[in-house]
Amino acid sequence: MAIEMQCPGCGQTLRVGDEHAGKQARCPQCGTITRVPGQEQRVGRDQSPAEDFLGNSPFAGGATPEPNPFADREVSPYRSPQAFPGVSPTPGYQRPHRGGSVLTFGILGLVFMCFCGVLAVPFGAAAWVMGSGDVKAMRQGAMDYRGLGTTQAGMILGIISTIIGFLIGGLQILMVVAG
Repeated sequence: MAIEMQCPGCGQTLRVGDEHAGKQARCPQCGTITRVPGQEQRVGRDQSPAEDFLGNSPFAGGATPEPNPFADREVSPYRSPQAFPGVSPTPGYQRPHRGGSVLTFGILGLVFMCFCGVLAVPFGAAAWVMGSGDVKAMRQGAMDYRGLGTTQAGMILGIISTIIGFLIGGLQILMVVAG
């Protein structure tokens, strides 16, 4: 069951999963970060979505709120650039990206692939595994997404060097056995 809450910035009703109770969430409409209430502070079904928890309406003089295009979505406590376009990142809010490290491992995998195919596998596999985990964390909003391009490039280089490294290593083993 989802927790329904009122955004203090724009007055929109937000739905958040129960597992996020007590954490912070960002409103997709206005970008305001607010604390997700616990079970006892939910908006009741009989309460108007335009009223706060005390029953006060922020729309005085008959004004009505704009429709929320994200009303049917659950709000994550982490912000994702795909989910909330136009919202600037908040420093200290996400883990830093490791795009430089992933790219370095991918390049090292390609360099070692030229000299000995088997030596490329550890570096390529490290870039592949680190890159895929980091891209997933970036898409979920738990990691700084500004390193997405670098991370994806390093991951692709890692995939290429791992696969070709295994092929070259297999060919070398076949040549030794056959020769």
